[in-house]
Amino acid sequence: MNTDLDPSKYHVISVQKLKKIVFFSLIGIAIIGPLVSYGYYKFAVTRPSQTDKEVTYRVEKGQSVADISNELYSAEAINSAFLLKLYIVINKLQDNIQAGNYIIPAGSSVAEVANLLQHGKDDVDITFTEGMRVEEYALAASKTFKNIGYENFIELAKSYEGTLFPETYRFNIEVKENEIIDQMRETYKQRTASILTQENILKTGLSEKEILILASIVEREASDPAERPVVAGILINRFKEGELIGADATTQYAIAAKRYGCDTNSPVVCPNKTQAEEVNWWPHDLTVDELKDQSPYNTRAIVGLPPAPICSPGLDAIEAVINYTQTDYNYYLNDSQGKTHYAKTLEEHNINVSKYLR
Repeated sequence: MNTDLDPSKYHVISVQKLKKIVFFSLIGIAIIGPLVSYGYYKFAVTRPSQTDKEVTYRVEKGQSVADISNELYSAEAINSAFLLKLYIVINKLQDNIQAGNYIIPAGSSVAEVANLLQHGKDDVDITFTEGMRVEEYALAASKTFKNIGYENFIELAKSYEGTLFPETYRFNIEVKENEIIDQMRETYKQRTASILTQENILKTGLSEKEILILASIVEREASDPAERPVVAGILINRFKEGELIGADATTQYAIAAKRYGCDTNSPVVCPNKTQAEEVNWWPHDLTVDELKDQSPYNTRAIVGLPPAPICSPGLDAIEAVINYTQTDYNYYLNDSQGKTHYAKTLEEHNINVSKYLR
């Protein structure tokens, strides 16, 4: 009998082939399926919506992604509520959705709408400048945002003087005091992380707090970045030698509020907001009595550093203290044009005073 014609043998071969077909088909599906799904996802989230009308929509504070997606779909602003939710979650955008009013252009894709929601129309930019003190920040914030109280801001922020990083920020119009302060402190940590390293701190022979206090003085005392390391060197020499640091900016910090009859030891915020708009927080017309003021911040009368920074310094001033210039100069002054003049002796300094300040 010819075994090649045995039907049972053909049946066995067919089953084996079938198994192979099924096996490789499953592998193909496992490989190709996700690729097809991902390709469709990329196409779907970038496909323009089918509406030909502009949609105005408001996101409420604390509103869920699901509610936003469903409402936008109902308003025909997007093609799919599910795809918007998926896109937001995959890209971890849910925590950055801003409350506010939005105008969603006709034909916007899911991806465009998701990214649009990251920039609320109720957001406001505010710039906190280097060298400003907490009271100045409080005044600027309270005039910009309706929920910010001048006194409340000072009470919450005063202990963080110097670590409220000066920069342009964008906040929602409904922002609260602690949200601004927390963001400024977090920005300070991020921006100074590569500068205030243990290695850099050790090489100065100072503590991190001392570096920040000195940087705040340098920020106010020297405006030219090229001069700051030299000024920092002079101040550091005085500090390490136990001499009066003698920086006018610290006297200005100490007496600005006192000129308005404020008790700087009182827990009550003074001057109040109305007065603060008229205060010269950095007065240059210092009197002899003011130069002798016994405030611990006044380095013209008290030996050592102030107990805390006198303003928020920028990175340039912090770097100037860390990389201060070793110098033989003992004195400096700034003329009316902002140019810095140095002297090694008191006699030379007095000559500079007569030449540039009188």
